Amino acid sequence: MAFCLRVAAASLALSSLVSGLLDRPSPACQNLTTSLGVEKIAVSQLDIRYINSRTSYWNTKLDAHAPACIVFPENAEDVSWVLKVVKATGSRFAIKTTGHNTNDLFSSVDKDGVLIDLSHMTAKYYDPSTTLATYEPGSKWGQLYDYYAQFDRTVVGGRVYDVGTGLALGGGMSYLSPQYGMACDSFRELEVVLPSGEIVTASETEKPDLFFGLRGGGGNAYGVVTKYTVQSRPAAGKNFYAGNILYIFDHHEAILNATRDFILYNTDPKAAILMNFNVLTTPDLDFGLDQACLMFLVYDGPDPGDAFKNFTAIPHLLNTMGLKTYSQVANMPIPKLAILSRADNIFRVGVHRADGDSYRTAFERFYAWAQEHKGDYTYIHLDYNPVPKSLTDASEAQGGNAMEMPDGPWFWAEYTLTTPPLISQERYDRIQASFKALVDGTPNAKGLPFFLNEAHADQDALKTFSSYDRLQEIKRKYDPDDFFANKTGGWSFS
Repeated sequence: MAFCLRVAAASLALSSLVSGLLDRPSPACQNLTTSLGVEKIAVSQLDIRYINSRTSYWNTKLDAHAPACIVFPENAEDVSWVLKVVKATGSRFAIKTTGHNTNDLFSSVDKDGVLIDLSHMTAKYYDPSTTLATYEPGSKWGQLYDYYAQFDRTVVGGRVYDVGTGLALGGGMSYLSPQYGMACDSFRELEVVLPSGEIVTASETEKPDLFFGLRGGGGNAYGVVTKYTVQSRPAAGKNFYAGNILYIFDHHEAILNATRDFILYNTDPKAAILMNFNVLTTPDLDFGLDQACLMFLVYDGPDPGDAFKNFTAIPHLLNTMGLKTYSQVANMPIPKLAILSRADNIFRVGVHRADGDSYRTAFERFYAWAQEHKGDYTYIHLDYNPVPKSLTDASEAQGGNAMEMPDGPWFWAEYTLTTPPLISQERYDRIQASFKALVDGTPNAKGLPFFLNEAHADQDALKTFSSYDRLQEIKRKYDPDDFFANKTGGWSFS
């Protein structure tokens, strides 16, 4: 009898657990299930759609959040309805494309909240008469590059194949940016679902203030962009001379000098670089065995001339330079490995000019921290992202963006910290505080904006924009009751 009671109790406990997983009561989720249908919503944590969406963040710390349900809208009308239901029920929510942003609750939401996953919105078009490209937010950049390649065109977007289109709302740095500006500069028309649920068009002639705010001012503050119409760019065949150069051992002095000289003196807008310096947690043993530098070199044309000669002259282990399509540029083998590096990742950002010592100061502080904190990370890296004058000129020629970028040349420094898995919260917090102190203690150039895509939430990146007051007014106009401000994450105007 006792045995039977224990079995019954265990069965009841198991039944309660399964019931909890299968049925997470939430007024918003119940309403959405009824109104949209089960094909557009995942309520059970055992639903494969729920699992895939919840566990696809590049910062795996965000996987811990378990929303009450995940909705997969298929058009702007669905998004509008979801926002109205969420608002009426007082639920928290988040908007997600691919989840590459590392900030907590920017594209994730905790229990009782609704996650709006836009990955099912993948329509895309090309108009040969205007050379305009139109796409919905659910595709990854590589999928868009593949699609527009059939027309010998491409769009200005992310540098890595698997990153999502939300990147453009935070500015969006591209290998084509020295020629055409940031990804947001190519916007020509946006379909936007406002916090009220109203579906509107934003462009230079319709709601130009909203259009301005969405060009590099972040997405979550003003509404949900459900369709982008952008100026496409030529990209015929294997016309890009591009690849990675891999350096091991300690060549950082030569690499830094070559990077500085490129930022200051390169005048060819078809040439683009990204310097990516990595340090592993393994001991360095005074031989530089704990470090590797990846140069990403891309030239829009078959012959870069001497544009990259300072980098190819440095002793290196690997050189994959050669002719590639633009899709292949975004899917080169080494950057593809970066997507496999899902871990406890955090971004921070700085901004510097290269005509002084700050480019060296930033590196030296980063490298010293890396050596002093062995064991506190799996690996860390420092990227230098050049912003040449040709980029800022191209941005200005297209009406500018929310960053109101001063004339180049200058560069963004992006710091990535990958902490060890399964460490205590206390140790994690200590490491993060020390890393924050490293970045905050590195002086930034005055009058230059931070890069939203690579900024930590606590850096108040929007406050570095000269347009900050104007963006606050736009925010108040389109979210007057602070629905987005109070119920979802993202860049704050408080």
